[in-house]
Amino acid sequence: MKNQRTDFWSGKNYAVVGVSRKKGKFGSMVFEELKKRGYKVFPVNEDLKLFGDQMCYNSLGEIFDPLDGVIIITRPDGAKRAIRECINLGIKKAWLYPGSKCDEAINLAKQNDIELIYKGCPLLYLEPVEFPHSLHRWIAKVFGKL
Repeated sequence: MKNQRTDFWSGKNYAVVGVSRKKGKFGSMVFEELKKRGYKVFPVNEDLKLFGDQMCYNSLGEIFDPLDGVIIITRPDGAKRAIRECINLGIKKAWLYPGSKCDEAINLAKQNDIELIYKGCPLLYLEPVEFPHSLHRWIAKVFGKL
């Protein structure tokens, strides 16, 4: 049986919508972890020109490479915009970080056949799962949340 959360990572090209200037912010951590693992990662934040030494995109539409998925780590209003972009660009997989959850974005994704994950942290499913995410994953499993 195919697991949507682990299958999400079967591609190579991902955009992270919501990277931040601040290294400790979750969007930045996800970006760095994907890059470290050899994925081609595109940072998206309309307020940044550069993310580290890499060009930062204002929107998903500025990225010319085909995307296998989009990780959305924004406020809920930003999540709606990102899902609309996915629809317009034909992107079929997105992961909505729990703090970005927005019913309108979830409904838009469902109505447009986007495989949207909106429960759980993406790093809990990026194999091999590393600490501290391995601990979080174990706790979630023990309490039936996985």
